[in-house]
Amino acid sequence: MPDHKYENLRAAIQMRGGSMPAIKSPEFFALIDYLFSQEEADLAVAMPIMPASAEEISIKVGKDAGKVRSHLETMADKGLVYTFDKNSLRFYSLLPLLPGIFEMQFLSGDVSERAVRLAHLFEDYFQALDRLSSNTTQSPIPFPVARVISVEKEIPATYEIHPYDKVSQYIDKAEYIAVGTCYCRHHGELLGRPCTKPKEVCMGFGPDARFMAERKFGRLISKDEARAILRRTEEAGLVHCSSNMSKYVQFVCNCCSCHCGILQSMKKFNMKGSAAVSGFITAFDADSCIACGDCVERCPMEALTMNDDRLLFDSNRCIGCGLCSSTCPSGSLTLVERDNAPVPPRDWRQLNASLLSSVSELLKN
Repeated sequence: MPDHKYENLRAAIQMRGGSMPAIKSPEFFALIDYLFSQEEADLAVAMPIMPASAEEISIKVGKDAGKVRSHLETMADKGLVYTFDKNSLRFYSLLPLLPGIFEMQFLSGDVSERAVRLAHLFEDYFQALDRLSSNTTQSPIPFPVARVISVEKEIPATYEIHPYDKVSQYIDKAEYIAVGTCYCRHHGELLGRPCTKPKEVCMGFGPDARFMAERKFGRLISKDEARAILRRTEEAGLVHCSSNMSKYVQFVCNCCSCHCGILQSMKKFNMKGSAAVSGFITAFDADSCIACGDCVERCPMEALTMNDDRLLFDSNRCIGCGLCSSTCPSGSLTLVERDNAPVPPRDWRQLNASLLSSVSELLKN
């Protein structure tokens, strides 16, 4: 692929927003070269920012609509393009790098040679981004693409829970729900860094669920199975993370601190990473604590530590996931409402505008 086409494609992906910038680097270009054929790169560069039909895109590139549609369908099967149907017409849009292209490469749990190669190419690019941010304590993405949702049963009944703080509400309202393999843990497994936590636990909702199932990145599930997955992940000590929106969610991931880029960024950048904290925070009653230590291992942020048979709690590190209180036998750890809790953007349009602004500021520096 000629150098100028690399740059045009990089710019096209960058314009789609997301939480990961598309920076000029050998690692990025190697990744893109493996993902896109020449024909696919040309189409990706030509695709409008807003979703468009194959006919609209074919007019822009001056090619036969049938051939353009065939290429777009192949790109969707490869997890490069998102599709949805409206009024009997199919629309296509180029996916951001993350969330988007990265997840789609690993959601199906594929262990082929291609999957292993992509795992290494993404890892090379992640390391390039780490080098870019290694000399700063500020998150490379100032606005969070995801948010933490508390274990719902741990929120006291005396509090009024906002709809966006309840995973159950999204499950109840969803027309379609799909589940796929945790892409972070599968990516790590392909690199020889496996995790013992459950893997088939990442859920898509609504149109995203239909896309996952149609393209065989996941499978459709019932509301009862979705609730069972939540219970299983809470028992396993996984953190619920969802898209940072209030009107609806596109995904709910169930994350481990050893592989999840979201939780790792929150640790590295003192909770100002690629996710927002929940609307709640842990309250600790030291007098009733029996110092059993059960909560220490459950805390993904290392906010709880043992020192000389005493439990110490650092509220500055608490993301309000509720995993500690759900395992506390003495009731010493409880969730309370967080002061000045962040309110998520209403929808993807508002979220993406904030993400694009964040990335633009990063690339200026």
